[in-house]
Amino acid sequence: MPDGSPLYLNRTQAFNYLSKEDVLRQRINAVMSVSSLVNTPYTPTSAVFDEIVDGKPWWGMAGQYIWGEGQRSIEGPSEESRFILNPYLLVAANPWTAKIWNQEQITEEDLNNQDFPYTWTPQELRYWPRKKMAQAIYDVTAFNGKLKSMSSKLDSTEPTLRFGLVAYNARDFGYGFLFLSPQHSLNVENSYRGNYPIEIKQYIHCGDSSKFPGGCNNMSPAMDEIDKLTIKQLPARAVVYLWKTKPPLATDPADFTFVLDFK
Repeated sequence: MPDGSPLYLNRTQAFNYLSKEDVLRQRINAVMSVSSLVNTPYTPTSAVFDEIVDGKPWWGMAGQYIWGEGQRSIEGPSEESRFILNPYLLVAANPWTAKIWNQEQITEEDLNNQDFPYTWTPQELRYWPRKKMAQAIYDVTAFNGKLKSMSSKLDSTEPTLRFGLVAYNARDFGYGFLFLSPQHSLNVENSYRGNYPIEIKQYIHCGDSSKFPGGCNNMSPAMDEIDKLTIKQLPARAVVYLWKTKPPLATDPADFTFVLDFK
């Protein structure tokens, strides 16, 4: 793959009631679609995916972002499919856009709209294999503009500039530790002030956060170290260093660098 090559980004899909094998088969297909980036035969990492439970529903996009806990929590494409089906998005931005909508104003047309603005989605994902670097680009300005045009359906019209990082894709590829560099990032503030690499603990399991009877497959656990970031102004950049084993210092050379650009 030439340096700077763009990777195709898959849309979200519904995983409700599929077997773990079916979900992971889709994951494997997504990984192998860019086989030049995989040095060895790919097997999903047990620590990340083994606790998926067969035949269970998943937190849905409409469920997570509009309806919240309860019977409607599983509606829409499965929110974890954003990451499971885009494995090379090693570190993703996950904005705090849950439950900003006035449920009474949401129509069937909204729910059937594939481009409904639930959350930021990357416009581009590019890889520089020789530099061991990748870049994801998010158009936050366009997202907030779309929300503004739908303000009659919103409970809050404040632009969303807070987000967390989802990094279990990095963990799946063997990068167990990360550090968000305050020195090389731009206009991104982390409420967590630690200056050392942290272990990525995120994984998928069947939990009860949805309050759907019998539980749903979803990501866990919450990680204060990477869940509470704020864009101070746009454009902004988050530079994330990844390591396979924990380095003594956050200034040690990274095994891979993942850059998130927000415009």
